[in-house]
Amino acid sequence: MNLVSHVRKRRVARAIMAFSVVSACFSILPPSAAAGDGIGDLLDRGQISGDLEQLQERLDALRARKIRINEAEPDALRELPWLNSGDISSIVEARRSRGAIVSLRQLEDIVGKEKTAQIAPFITFARRTRLPSPEEKEPLTGSFSSRVLWDTTPRDGLSDGRYPGDNFKLYNRIQLDYGNFQASLVHDKDIGEPDVADFVSLSLSASDLGIVQQAVLGNYKLNFGQGLLVGQSRFMSKGSEPSNSVRIGSKRLSPFASSSEYGFFQGAAATLDLKSLEVTAFWSSNLVDARNSTGTITSFDEAGYHRTMTERKRKDNVTETVYGAGLLYRFASGAVSGKAGGTWLRYDYGEPLKALGSVDGASSLGGLECDLLIGRLGFFGEAAWSEKPQGRVSWIAGLDYQVLPKVNLLFAVRDYDPGYYSPFAGAFAERGDNASNEKGCYIGIEGVASRRVSMGAYFDWFRFPVLDDHTSYASDGFDTRAFVDYRPSDAVAWSFQYQHRYKEEQKNQGSSSRPVWTALPHITDRCRLDCDIDVSRRLHLRTRGEVKKVVKEYLAGDETYYGWLVYQQANLKAGRFGLKGRFTLFHTDDYDAAIYTYEDDLPLVFNSTAFSGRGKALFLVASWDVSRNMKLAGKFETTWYDDRDVYSSGDDERDTSAPGSFHLGCSLRF
Repeated sequence: MNLVSHVRKRRVARAIMAFSVVSACFSILPPSAAAGDGIGDLLDRGQISGDLEQLQERLDALRARKIRINEAEPDALRELPWLNSGDISSIVEARRSRGAIVSLRQLEDIVGKEKTAQIAPFITFARRTRLPSPEEKEPLTGSFSSRVLWDTTPRDGLSDGRYPGDNFKLYNRIQLDYGNFQASLVHDKDIGEPDVADFVSLSLSASDLGIVQQAVLGNYKLNFGQGLLVGQSRFMSKGSEPSNSVRIGSKRLSPFASSSEYGFFQGAAATLDLKSLEVTAFWSSNLVDARNSTGTITSFDEAGYHRTMTERKRKDNVTETVYGAGLLYRFASGAVSGKAGGTWLRYDYGEPLKALGSVDGASSLGGLECDLLIGRLGFFGEAAWSEKPQGRVSWIAGLDYQVLPKVNLLFAVRDYDPGYYSPFAGAFAERGDNASNEKGCYIGIEGVASRRVSMGAYFDWFRFPVLDDHTSYASDGFDTRAFVDYRPSDAVAWSFQYQHRYKEEQKNQGSSSRPVWTALPHITDRCRLDCDIDVSRRLHLRTRGEVKKVVKEYLAGDETYYGWLVYQQANLKAGRFGLKGRFTLFHTDDYDAAIYTYEDDLPLVFNSTAFSGRGKALFLVASWDVSRNMKLAGKFETTWYDDRDVYSSGDDERDTSAPGSFHLGCSLRF
């Protein structure tokens, strides 16, 4: 038996075993469920694939302009990341057959208690009222958020002058709403950056003005189809809810108000609603950071750091020009409804782009999309074409079916050609490299068995037609995960998840003088168990335990790494004061066995931490509701490592085994 056949048989055996374990979870595992923790649950139970600050920005906008649950179209309901296609179909059918939904209790019977609690802050049961007369004055409302962060031990780049800035990070955001008009201004400066106004983002927008559904001047985001052409608002993938993991649920056009310094357009755009036809036109001229020292753009610098001389030379050194338009036709006839359309755009960087063969710096992209609903069966898909480098097509298609009430099944197939390239893609993928060089089949199911039990599972097979530059042959793998949630009482909730993944990466298993490039298999097994307890109306406890095993199959023999983590968190709310604290113990043999957790932070802030090595960690978050519209908060976090004397490396190295940071923030609504 040759080596390739042996490896393939082992992989098939693992796939069968993994899927058997996932299936068994529905029959032998004790049910468990996470306490509804809103966005935190999404992060803990999914795979992050985008800028989370944009997710918070989107939810802030929904909180300010709540979705009218009795009038919203399916596209609007899909903006709520907790709802899958089955939930949306059930809401639409309930409105059609039983009339308006008038209470949270009634909504619980449709989508379940947990999801109702999660979406409650973003919906309203009220119907649209009359428009104000010209004599009536619209109120001016808005919000202001400000944060500052600094390290307890300065980084080496600050000590030796390689970072000419200061040991603090600043963030400010102001947003104004006046009727149908909105303005957003964001300011951000990272630690070590000398320019106090290193990044400033401005966006002016208007909505629902006659045929103008949305218009934006300044910074904005676009999303078409499933993100193969442009997908600037994909935040999660492969989560516990298949529908909102695979499909993009964001608006086609929306203003940008995040501190992320990459992944948006700058110029003007508008969406016109011409009854059944929707037209979106856009133009952008944006300065982006790029690595182009050789005269060819080899890559774009998405981190947004401008500390060292090299980083500052890359700042805004390339002009990205983009323009185009998209058409969308909506139709409905009896039980059949849907939408179909197409988009064309052209981009130009003014310099040769390595991804285009180091010859051209401009190309055109085109795409077709459709979304069809027939009763409980939904079909969605997109095909996108790139003019350069090779004029290839990438596509994804899927079926979404509500098997039973509150039980949803999704199947999707993707084929992203190695010759396709879009610098703006945000496609569903294992690697997500510009919607190119990947094939895959995904099947996922999630449902509510009762008011106390819910389950979910997915299996994703993927193949990379070209593994990497030194290993130009195909490589395939799979990822499978199961979730079981159980709430034995209103005060106690359990959540269990198990993941098994096989994936290969390029590795030189020889030497620099005599390289032997191979596909190195990584096999990962991960189990997590959470317990949430509402001790009282004021005190909530969460306990977590997680174990992880990683096997690397080297030619010289397998290497196995283990990791484990346990933490205890307590959330206390007493009147206007709140206090959150978490103590964590962790031990991992290698960075590949690192364990990721979502951490509570200041209001409107996300933080996902990777624990690697051996040690313990602590964070404390205190908040004070000064008034109904004003909140102050502070956070202290630190980690004590037992296996190192310094933290990080290079210019970011800190001469301590216990790095920490302080955060202070203020949020104001008016």
